[in-house]
Amino acid sequence: MGVQRLTSVSLLSLVLGLPAWAILPGTAQPVALVSKVILDVARSSEGNDWLAATRGEVLLSGDRIRTGLNSLAVIKFKDNSMVRVRERSELTVAGYEENGAFSKTLTLEKGVTGFSIRKQRQNEEFRFLSPTSVASVRGTGGQFSVQDSADILIVTHGLMEMMNNVSGETVRIPAGYTGISRADGTTQTRVSTPEEQHQAQNASRPSDRDNHFELDLRDNQGNTRKLRIEFHD
Repeated sequence: MGVQRLTSVSLLSLVLGLPAWAILPGTAQPVALVSKVILDVARSSEGNDWLAATRGEVLLSGDRIRTGLNSLAVIKFKDNSMVRVRERSELTVAGYEENGAFSKTLTLEKGVTGFSIRKQRQNEEFRFLSPTSVASVRGTGGQFSVQDSADILIVTHGLMEMMNNVSGETVRIPAGYTGISRADGTTQTRVSTPEEQHQAQNASRPSDRDNHFELDLRDNQGNTRKLRIEFHD
């Protein structure tokens, strides 16, 4: 969908015959790239104004992504881990490299993300942050959402840990379970409902080659229906 814009990084890579990650010494370290953009997706770098994001843009540590109504962004990290940023979400990506190990952090300020994270190498980590929680990933899939009163983590495969920043309590969340970290400091782990697992699996599909995604819509009477949005590259 739309026209792909060549960033200075991707243009440099094409000229030199290098992969997009091969950045010259002295330039900022890339963390991820925008693999897919659907409808209203914006990016902000170094505190600058929000601009329309385009497929293929490289994200540097500290860059922010924001999605609008019925919109979606797919972020692909250097290790092929994938994060799908659902509608009305806002997050910041960050990363640092130390002794050859590259650790990544995704700070979700609001909204929902689906994820499929590759198994991390020794001394590497992938973390989800919010004002309420820290969720550590080794190699797993699921959905992480930030709501007004709690963070909700649904795990479809693998194992995760989530710590509440207020109380310091940590819960382990295996596949098929949902973890809840509340703003009052309390935590909970329970078996996921079938609907939660379905939503998480739909949100965390590991491949970005599918050409549709689904939204659950609710009317004023509380009735729900699914909206299927199809798109083309």
